[in-house]
Amino acid sequence: MRDGKEKISSVLMLSQTFYPALGGSEKQAFELSRSLAARGVKVTVYTRRLTPGLPAYEETGGFRVLRASRLGSGLVDSAWFMLKAFFHIFLNAGEYQLVHVHLASSPAVAAALACRLRGLRLLVKLGGGRGVDEVTLSTRTVAGRMKLAFFAWAKPRLLVMNKEVYDWLRSEPAFKDARLVPFRNGVDTGRYTPPLYAEKMKEKQALGIEGVMTFLFVGRLSPEKRVREFVEAVAEIFAERRDRPAMQLLIVGSGPEEAAIRGEVKAAGLEDAVRLEGRRDELLPYYRAADVFILPSESEGLSNSMLEAMSSG
Repeated sequence: MRDGKEKISSVLMLSQTFYPALGGSEKQAFELSRSLAARGVKVTVYTRRLTPGLPAYEETGGFRVLRASRLGSGLVDSAWFMLKAFFHIFLNAGEYQLVHVHLASSPAVAAALACRLRGLRLLVKLGGGRGVDEVTLSTRTVAGRMKLAFFAWAKPRLLVMNKEVYDWLRSEPAFKDARLVPFRNGVDTGRYTPPLYAEKMKEKQALGIEGVMTFLFVGRLSPEKRVREFVEAVAEIFAERRDRPAMQLLIVGSGPEEAAIRGEVKAAGLEDAVRLEGRRDELLPYYRAADVFILPSESEGLSNSMLEAMSSG
């Protein structure tokens, strides 16, 4: 890994949530860490211990994971992790050449201050598509505006996934001095490959969806993903037709809208056509078995699941 002309040999990944929690950001952090480790970069992930059973120290994928203890919940827990992240970076600055923060939340502020004081390079990844991006959301609160003002002083490099967000920030006078870097999420094209016909039929049989057109959603079940609205649309199509279409919708993921979506499926009598699979670590069988991938989100940065589906054909 190179930053300019200098080769980077040690990186700290900072993320509030990480494996085994697997949303888009967490998955990208995991895959990036594993990829860098395979290239000989020493990678450390600093995150929170989401559940008591998780170890404080773990080695996986060729890199190490350090999980900080939690204190309460909500704002108190966020402030606690922010404080611990600051001191971890400040006290261990000699171990790292670069700090990569996944999402511009409160830990990014701690990292920006620690890196500025200790002379470390810093990258901050901005999440979300236009309108629900982290910059736009931050402008709506006092704390968010203070965070943006702090970034203007600290001047970290901001990795922008979404071209629309990047173009907007470039045109805004308030961000004329921001160090914006257009960036794209990656996908393992050696793993996610189009299946042969026999392979596809085998995966369909294993999932019990032989002979039906299969639609697939993979991601976090949260309001901005609009999965509930998609289920409502399916219910309307079924209600308008006498013969029920031979189709199956597989929803892979979990999140705050899961209970509401299950309720919608039951209320509409779609239990035979819509299956909620919950969170799955292994997604390749679903990509191979599906015929159509759907992404009804209001807005996206650059969806990992979309890239994996495209790579899977």
